[in-house]
Amino acid sequence: MNKTISIISAFYNEEENLKKHLKCLEKLRKKLLKKININLVLVNDGSIDNSLRLLKTLTKNKKYIKIINLTRNHGQQVAIFAGLKKSRGDYYGVIDSDGQQDPLLFLKMFNILKEKKVDIVQMQKRYGQYESHLKQFISRIFYALFSYLTNIDLKPGSSDFYLITKKIKNEIILSSISKYFLRGFIHSLGFKKYYVQYDPSKRKMGISKYSIDKQIDFALTAIYLYGTKIFTQIFIFSFILICTSFIFIIYSIYEHYVHDVQTPGWASIVILVTFFGAINLFFLSLVTFFSIKFGTVVSSKKNYISEQIK
Repeated sequence: MNKTISIISAFYNEEENLKKHLKCLEKLRKKLLKKININLVLVNDGSIDNSLRLLKTLTKNKKYIKIINLTRNHGQQVAIFAGLKKSRGDYYGVIDSDGQQDPLLFLKMFNILKEKKVDIVQMQKRYGQYESHLKQFISRIFYALFSYLTNIDLKPGSSDFYLITKKIKNEIILSSISKYFLRGFIHSLGFKKYYVQYDPSKRKMGISKYSIDKQIDFALTAIYLYGTKIFTQIFIFSFILICTSFIFIIYSIYEHYVHDVQTPGWASIVILVTFFGAINLFFLSLVTFFSIKFGTVVSSKKNYISEQIK
């Protein structure tokens, strides 16, 4: 029996790009059918334009295409997660719907997955003229910080454009935090992977929904979820500050009562502010660290509602 690959693509207000995107996915399907069965899973992330209506028309009588509809906009990560959860197959691909990623690259990814015997083939975009310099700068800073603070090998330019095996998909579905930063999660698992560089196309139709504020929010969420190292470092730093400032306080008291030496007023204020500030920082980092661990363990809230349309 032939194996199956499911390609998941989430969209939000992309009616101008969907027709071309679907055409490219169908072209990929024809080429892949020579090697493997292929299903397409398109997830509507609560679009408020005519995207869903258009897609229903374009996919009529095409049983290999499944449409998942989220009742409201939750963001790309949750939408992809919903698509993965509703999919069946031996391999799973993820791609954007804005036309900047070429679906035919899945042919290369599939060959690499088989030849290199890896579980993840991650597409890594080269930085170019497809987006603003500010977005590129934030992206570079984020990946540098993320890798340093988490010890997870996630190279700059990695995006939600990858091919994974069934066991990776199963780990995603079982996790309570994977849906908030999927590419970070899959690379945190430690399975064998392979990077492939590519040049994204510039968006031709519509406006990018991935604004700078969303980019920053996404980055902070990722570091919060996986960057416990930073809170450990803050914990250690604040502890050192507490000890150091406490020594200065004891020394100042000793000098005052033994040698009758008065500590300057400004120095006393600095020492006290440092001492009590370090205590606050110490307990804040401690509470944050354990809240992350606790949330990771007990979180089971379903934060989206979906319906399978076809």
